[in-house]
Amino acid sequence: MADDATYDDATYDEQTQVDYIRGKGHGILSKLFSSCDGDPKGSVHRAWGITLLFIVIFFVMAFVEVATLDKGDGSLALKVASVWTAIIQFTMAILGTFILKRFPTSFSVGFFLGLVVIVAQQNLVLFATFHGYGHGTVHANHIFANLALSLFLIYGFFALILGHFRDSIVVAPSDSAKGSVDEGSSYEEMAR
Repeated sequence: MADDATYDDATYDEQTQVDYIRGKGHGILSKLFSSCDGDPKGSVHRAWGITLLFIVIFFVMAFVEVATLDKGDGSLALKVASVWTAIIQFTMAILGTFILKRFPTSFSVGFFLGLVVIVAQQNLVLFATFHGYGHGTVHANHIFANLALSLFLIYGFFALILGHFRDSIVVAPSDSAKGSVDEGSSYEEMAR
């Protein structure tokens, strides 16, 4: 037993063990995102900006899809699915921007990461549903389905980059002596 304690104390500190488990420096994600290591926070924010662009396009296309389904006697369930998904995407845009810019705690970033994965899977289901649907305008159905697939892939990439760089995004809990956001301090100032 004494040898184990000596080995742990002499070789690894706690952060090294966590990094080894996550594969930092050795894993495929480290190699994939090696060009982003210089500015991990900026890389996550740029990836979110691209995601926001596709969310806006998808939001508009969802209502176009409802209009085309209305003209072609489309299913009420698919109309509701289009509108509901547009609302979910809009909520994701607001929530994600708030979490990444104003409230990047460990819990909120983890919650957001899980939500991104769930909504990505919802978009994959939408792709499968609308891609072969024959009512309404088939061209509009294909555009909507392909946007859903694009969002699935973009959310997947964003989840990977956010998961990989979450330690750079998360802000440690503030000390009461450092002030608060309400007192005019930013999270960056409180983290120092």
